[in-house]
Amino acid sequence: MKALFLAAALAATPQAKPSQPPTPSTPPAATATPASTGPSFLVSRLGHDAIVRMYAPGVPALSRDEKRVAWYLTLAAHAGEEIAYDQLGWDTVALKRLLEGVYLFGLEGGAEPGSFNAKLTEYLARFYGQTGNHDQVTGQKFVPTFTPAELEAAALRALKAGAPFGVKDEATLKAWLGGLKPALFDASHEPQLTSKAPPAGQDILTASANTAYGRGVTVKDLEGFQEKHPLNSRVVKVDGTLVEQVFRAGTPEGKVPRGLYAEELSRVIAHLGEAAKSAPKDQKAALEKLGRYFQTGDLKDWDAYNIAWLKADPRVDANIGFIETYVDPRGQKGQWEALVNYRDAHENRVMELIARRAQDFENRMPWPDAYKRKKVVRPVAKAINLVTSLPGPPAGINLPNEQAIREKYGSKSVLVSNVMEAAAAMKRLPLAIEFSRTPEEAERARRYSVTARKWLVAFHEVMGHASGQVDAKLEGNPSRYLKEYDNTLEEARADLVALWHAFDPSLAELSPDHERIAEQMYRDFLVEGLTNLNQVREGDAFEEDHQRGHHMTVRYLLEKGVVKQVTEGGEGGQLGRTSWVVEDYGKMRAAVGELLAKLMVIKATGDYEGIRTLVQEKGIRFDPKLRDEVVARIRAVEVPADLLLISPRLVPGVDAKGRLVDVQVRHDQGFIEQHLERSVLGRLPPAEATRVAARLAASPEALKEEYRKLPPPRR
Repeated sequence: MKALFLAAALAATPQAKPSQPPTPSTPPAATATPASTGPSFLVSRLGHDAIVRMYAPGVPALSRDEKRVAWYLTLAAHAGEEIAYDQLGWDTVALKRLLEGVYLFGLEGGAEPGSFNAKLTEYLARFYGQTGNHDQVTGQKFVPTFTPAELEAAALRALKAGAPFGVKDEATLKAWLGGLKPALFDASHEPQLTSKAPPAGQDILTASANTAYGRGVTVKDLEGFQEKHPLNSRVVKVDGTLVEQVFRAGTPEGKVPRGLYAEELSRVIAHLGEAAKSAPKDQKAALEKLGRYFQTGDLKDWDAYNIAWLKADPRVDANIGFIETYVDPRGQKGQWEALVNYRDAHENRVMELIARRAQDFENRMPWPDAYKRKKVVRPVAKAINLVTSLPGPPAGINLPNEQAIREKYGSKSVLVSNVMEAAAAMKRLPLAIEFSRTPEEAERARRYSVTARKWLVAFHEVMGHASGQVDAKLEGNPSRYLKEYDNTLEEARADLVALWHAFDPSLAELSPDHERIAEQMYRDFLVEGLTNLNQVREGDAFEEDHQRGHHMTVRYLLEKGVVKQVTEGGEGGQLGRTSWVVEDYGKMRAAVGELLAKLMVIKATGDYEGIRTLVQEKGIRFDPKLRDEVVARIRAVEVPADLLLISPRLVPGVDAKGRLVDVQVRHDQGFIEQHLERSVLGRLPPAEATRVAARLAASPEALKEEYRKLPPPRR
C-alpha cells in the first residue's frame, strides 16, 4: 500500500534551466529544522500548478553493477507503461499516440497563449501527468480547450510529416479521429475513472471508465463467479459468458498460452533478465521469479516472487507489477506500476528506529490483543530516492499487499526522500504556514513540519500497513470481504497508527523536541484534511480512497469534540479563515486510538457493514462552501494546487559496439520530452533501447526520427 500520494497536474510552459541539484539531506540534528524552500525544485509554473524536478544525487556513488541493474529495471518500467494507460481507459493508448504524433509532427507557428500549439502542449502535459484523461485524485474526466477541427487539421499535417498513426490516407485518419472524438472531447462520455457512488441506473463497474472489467459487466454478473486471477486479469463477456483475460506473456514452450499484454510483458521480461545478470544473488533470484510470474500470470508465482523480494535487500531495488488496487471499484484488480529506486542512507534514522522497535509498537496498539501480532518479523525499513516512477510517485510505500505474506514473512517499508523533499519545499511547508492560526503556530510549522511529515509517513508505512493480524476464520485477504471499502479503511488505519504512536517517548532518541514534532503532526494532519478539498473542484464528494479515509477520520474527531472548526474573519467581503483546531492533544490521541481499534476489528473480522457505514456517513460528503474558501486561500498565496514531477534522467554510456559501460544521471530533461523518450524506449529490446537512449541523450533532435520508427497503435 502506498502512503499519502502526490497528484500530478498540468503544466506546459517552456522548460527553465535547472539549478544544481541540492546537496543530500543530513541526519536530523538535535532540534528539528525545516527543509530548504529554495528554488531548486521549481522548473516552471502554469496557473496554479507547477512542474517540479526530483533529484537523485546518489547515482554516481552506485557501483557499476548497481548502475546496470538500475538501467535495465528502468527499461522494464518503460516497457510496461502502455499497460498502465490501457488500464485507465478503452481509448487511452490510442489517444496517447494521437497526441504524441500531433505534438511531434503537426504543430506549426508559435506557442503564444491561446494558440493551438499552447493548448495541445498543455493538454498533453496533463495527459501524461494523469496517465490518461481522468484526474488521478478525483477520478473526474478533463477535456482539451482546442477544438476537434483544430485537432483534425494538425493531425493531417502530422500524417503528411510521417507521424506513425497507422492509417493509409486522410479519409482513414478522419474516421479514426471521429471514433476517438467522444473519448477526447465529450466530458459526459465515461466521466468518472472509478465510481464508488454511481448515478442512478448504473453500478460501480458500469459507471467507471477504467478497463478492469469488460464493457457491460456488472457487479451482479460477478455474483458466484470465481476469479482464478483476481489481481492480474480483466473479466469480460464473450457471447454472454464471463471470461478472465489473464495478464501474461506465456511460457516459451507454449504450455502456458499468451494472454492480455503478452507483447508488453515479453519486453518487460527481457529487461528483467538483463538486470538479473548484474544483480546480487538474492535479488537475481527475485527478478527471475518476477519474470516467471509475468510469463504464467499464476498468483503462486507472484507469491514466490514477493517472498524472494522480501529476503533481498539490495541497494538498488524496484516495485514492478500489477500491485495497487485503488482504481478497481471492487478493490481487486492490480494497476501496473514501476518504481525504481536506490537507498538513501542519510534519511534512515526514523525508519530504522521504528523497524527495530516494531514488536514494542505492535504490543502498544489500542486494539484487542487477539488481533496483535505475537511475533513481528522485523520489517525492512529504509529511505530511498526514486530514479523512475510510473504512475506519479507516492511519499512512502509498504509492500507486499498480501496479508498472509505480511504476517509470515514481514514487509518492506520505504520513505521516498526525493519526492518528500520536493513536496515539502513546494507545497506542504507553505500550506502548513498558511493554515496556521497565529504567528507562533506558523513558526512551529517552519521548525517542525518537515520532520513531522517524515515521521508520519514512516509510521504509516512501517507499522501502519504492516501491523495487526486478522481473524483465523477469514479465508484470504480482508479485501475479499471489505470490497470497495478495503483501501479506504487501510489508508485511514495506517494514518491512525502514525498518530497513535506520535507521542511515544522512544522518539526522544531522534530529537529532544519529539513532543513538539508530534503536536505538529496532529496539526498538519488537520491542515491536510482541509487542503484535500482543493483537489475536488466540482461536486461535494470524495471518490479517492486516501482522501475518503482522511475525511472520515477528521469527521470522527470533530464529532467527538476533540477537534473544533473555527472560522475567523469573513466579514465585509473579506475571505474567511477556517481552521480545524486541536482542543487537547491527549484527548485527540484517545479518540485516535478509539477509531483505530474500531477499524482494526472491522478489518480483522471482515465486517463489510461496519466499514460501509463509517465511510458513507463520514468519509464522502463535504461542505462545498468550505471547499471554495480553501481553494481561494491557496490561490491567494500561490501555493501550487498540484505538482507534476519530472524524474531524474538515467543516461547510458555505451562503447563503440553499443554495449552498456556506464550510467550517469542528469537533471535537464523537460517533462513532455521525458515521456516521449519513454514511449520510444518502451517499445525496444534491451540492447537497442540502450543504444537509442545514448543517442537521444547526445542528440535530442533525433527524438522525432526514433519516434517515427514506432509501430502504429493497436486498433
